[in-house]
Amino acid sequence: MKRRATAILLGIMVSSMFLSACEKNDAKEAANESAQVEEEGVGEVTEEGEKVEAENKTSDTDSTGKSGDSEETKDENTDADKESGNDAEKDTDTDGEDSDSTEDEMTEAPAGKIGVLLSEDDDNAKIDSEAMTSQIADGGYEADVKNADGDSALQISQIQEFIDEQVSALVIEPVDPYGLTDILKTAKEQGIPVISYDTLIRDTADINYFASYDTRAIGNEIAKEIVKKMDLDKAREDKKSYTIEFLMGSPDDNSALFLCNGILEVLQEYLDDGTLVCRSGNTAFDDNGIMRWSEASAETKLKSIIDEFYAQEKTPDIICTAYDGFAYAAENVVSENNLEPGSEEWPMITGYGSETQAVKDIAAGKMAFTMFMDRKELAKGGAQMAIDYLTGEKVDVKDYSQYDNGVKIVGTFTCGGELIDKDNYQILVDNGTYTEDEIAPDPTPTPEVTPTPEVTPTPEATPTPEATPTPEESATPEATPTPEASSTPTATPTSKSGTKA
Repeated sequence: MKRRATAILLGIMVSSMFLSACEKNDAKEAANESAQVEEEGVGEVTEEGEKVEAENKTSDTDSTGKSGDSEETKDENTDADKESGNDAEKDTDTDGEDSDSTEDEMTEAPAGKIGVLLSEDDDNAKIDSEAMTSQIADGGYEADVKNADGDSALQISQIQEFIDEQVSALVIEPVDPYGLTDILKTAKEQGIPVISYDTLIRDTADINYFASYDTRAIGNEIAKEIVKKMDLDKAREDKKSYTIEFLMGSPDDNSALFLCNGILEVLQEYLDDGTLVCRSGNTAFDDNGIMRWSEASAETKLKSIIDEFYAQEKTPDIICTAYDGFAYAAENVVSENNLEPGSEEWPMITGYGSETQAVKDIAAGKMAFTMFMDRKELAKGGAQMAIDYLTGEKVDVKDYSQYDNGVKIVGTFTCGGELIDKDNYQILVDNGTYTEDEIAPDPTPTPEVTPTPEVTPTPEATPTPEATPTPEESATPEATPTPEASSTPTATPTSKSGTKA
């Protein structure tokens, strides 16, 4: 009996050690994989990056990386598990309701805090905050969201606060993608993983992953829609050409570069054969990019291009932009040249982002189309990368070849976009992005009626005065004869007394 009890206890200990080792190995394997991914990048595709891609595509691999127990091991432990089962049931009965309540409390307690740092206080930030907070809570962690509202120095101090709190991970949408090298070195020293969100953090090896839109594929879709709406293949057959100008994103943004490249991958053949003509010559990203996504700079640049190359036409046929804000700038410039939306002279203007104003402009005929990217999908994807890393799950890396931050190629989660035009913009209401009122076209202001001035009575004509008769010519009077000169009288002598004699 003692031997049997000893064997049972030994079996329980072996089983516990084995299960514990499996769980630790599982987390360690995923952590090691993440560390290898983090350290391998030197700005070019590496063998490790290709390995990660291959593993992600392998469908027959266990997504958790756990190695199953062998049949032999299972058989050896079966009897011991059965014997220990009775004792476990007794312990469960003894604990009763207290055990259940303790288990609930342990389940509800968050495993740690994930710091979320957003760059701008705008509509996207609201979506990001809500979606990430929900996703992180579902993953068993607590979310703490801070917004820098465009202040890079403030964002650095916010990151330092999270580091001081020893958060479990950081998800960062950078204000200045080049300005976080030093602070992220500190995060790395504290063992805090970093997910770059929406905009790739540059010039540092101390980020683990990146979450972004697949802007190259979205660029392809934009260009294909231009080809379709302008019927460029028919124009090519007819030897007809259209003019086009580009207002692309900030030159320091990788995603903007990929968008531009994606557009040109499709349109280049039409530029090469003259079906499309860019008079300014600004087809390369170095020439058509707008630094810091400035709408004012985009408007100034387009004005200059039109003044120099399109003075007669007042606008190119197509204005392709990388941002809804640039599309608004284009609308302003064209409107200033006295062109009306919907007229034959109004150009095709393309947007990117599906902002509320962009949807209104599409309905009003000012913009041809824009691209909708589901912000909730991106926000949840970025948050899930942090959770998967922390829990030892395989991180959902969809691209490990093109997102180079200058130091390393960063494993990236990507999501796509959907084209929105006047025929389908209602789907943004159906999917809950906007309400009907939010995207209803702005009413056209009714011009004030100018009152008709009263008719001023015509004054009576002044009678023409009668002509004054010319007086008859007077006869010249005869000259009066000059009188003869009188003789001078003789003077009378005077007495000494002065009296006359």
